[in-house]
Amino acid sequence: MPQELVTVVIPAYRAAESIERAVLSVFAQPGVACRVIVVVDDEEGTTEAALAALDDERLTVLTNPGNLGAQKSRNRGLAAATGDWVMFLDSDDFVMGDLLPGLVQALEQGADVAFGPWLLLDESRGRAERHQEHYADAADLLDRWLVRRQWTPPCAVLWRTAFLRGIGGWKESVRRNQDGEVVCRALLAGARPSHSARGCGVYVQHDSPHRISQARSTFGDLIAVAEDLLAQPTEAVEEARRRKILGDYFYWLADSAFRRGDREQGRRARQRAVELGGSLHMGSPLPRLGAAVLGLENYRRAVSWATKP
Repeated sequence: MPQELVTVVIPAYRAAESIERAVLSVFAQPGVACRVIVVVDDEEGTTEAALAALDDERLTVLTNPGNLGAQKSRNRGLAAATGDWVMFLDSDDFVMGDLLPGLVQALEQGADVAFGPWLLLDESRGRAERHQEHYADAADLLDRWLVRRQWTPPCAVLWRTAFLRGIGGWKESVRRNQDGEVVCRALLAGARPSHSARGCGVYVQHDSPHRISQARSTFGDLIAVAEDLLAQPTEAVEEARRRKILGDYFYWLADSAFRRGDREQGRRARQRAVELGGSLHMGSPLPRLGAAVLGLENYRRAVSWATKP
């Protein structure tokens, strides 16, 4: 077996139907030696059974003692990684083309994290949208990722293993926007970004009863993460610029909360936006006008009332 370059960590919760596709897509990557670590996060045994059929020495299966969550599973895989580079692939996602060789080449130029092209695949509707983001520096990434929603999913992100370990890996208390938290924290900590235009990570969109990221109970995590990003010591972003970007993000959080009827969290986020000198970014003239005339909270309440069935 050639010298391992890339470790791909796959947290897997009830993933028997998709795990084989994810693993085999990594092993099909050309010109790069890979190891896959699947961290099974349930006690059903079906995921392990699906993996046993692969019988590949490049595959390591770790099973958690119960359901510990994706973040702890990712950190367990990170601790076991032996390659110079590490990717975190969700069990229902996969990689295509020469994504990993391209990302490795980008990191070999001295970067700490590399971003590649990705495909948003809606399997239920048979639709796919290709994306590729380019982040010039930490300030640009914060603005694009948080405010303009121009993010890159983990299936198209490759890390320098030592750097990610050096900043503490994934924050295990975060339940929502987990990949955004670690990427933004890394850039504030001085991570050097790079980019590749080769291959494609495939981010599969679907509804699942196991998802908690859209639950109202996890919305407070987004506010807590934003506060942490404000408090993190950094030399990568000028302070006034950071405050403005996070202020804009708090306005986005407020709008998101009001649209879901969460008035308490919406008011909390709006107050922080005002304190930080943020601006409200809304996509089209009508919402902007409505929010300006009625106020953001009242505008969202009016829209909710008008669109009730």
